[in-house]
Amino acid sequence: MDNTPAPFQRYSLVARLFHWGMAAIIIPLWLLGFYVGRIMPHAATPQKALLLLIHKEIGPFIIILTVLRLVWRATHRPPAMSSDIPEEEHLAVQVGHFGLYAMMLVVPLTGWVRSSVHGLPIPMLWIVDLPPLAHKAPVFVPLVNVLHQFSSWILGILIAGHMIAALLHRYGRKDTVMSRML
Repeated sequence: MDNTPAPFQRYSLVARLFHWGMAAIIIPLWLLGFYVGRIMPHAATPQKALLLLIHKEIGPFIIILTVLRLVWRATHRPPAMSSDIPEEEHLAVQVGHFGLYAMMLVVPLTGWVRSSVHGLPIPMLWIVDLPPLAHKAPVFVPLVNVLHQFSSWILGILIAGHMIAALLHRYGRKDTVMSRML
């Protein structure tokens, strides 16, 4: 009996660059937001202002990357999943990926709205200030703050679940699922 693994198809180079490049941006940005919002003292400090500026400069760029990634995915079929994976796991993968893509749009959009209702500029990549998505409206600040934080937590949970699933495939099942994205 031949024990060699079945051949597998990898994601395209562009898809892999989107995946790992966005992970390299989103995960540190999420951690930075968590650090500034939950660990640092609530009082305004120059260090907190700088870290928040970095977070705000990079956040809107995630929208552009996500849209480009969705266009790529819509025009380039991903490799088929292994027939060894049960149907309910196929569904879990689809729901998880939909959730990740949705939150990669919702989180920066709620951050953009958050800055808008605060009446703050919305800078992107130290190049351009984006237009506000809403008028300055202090009454909506608490609601938008909660929406941004809640959607960020959902994104963090989805990312953690995605990473755990990938590692379980790699080291638990020892299949080629994770290798498709390497």
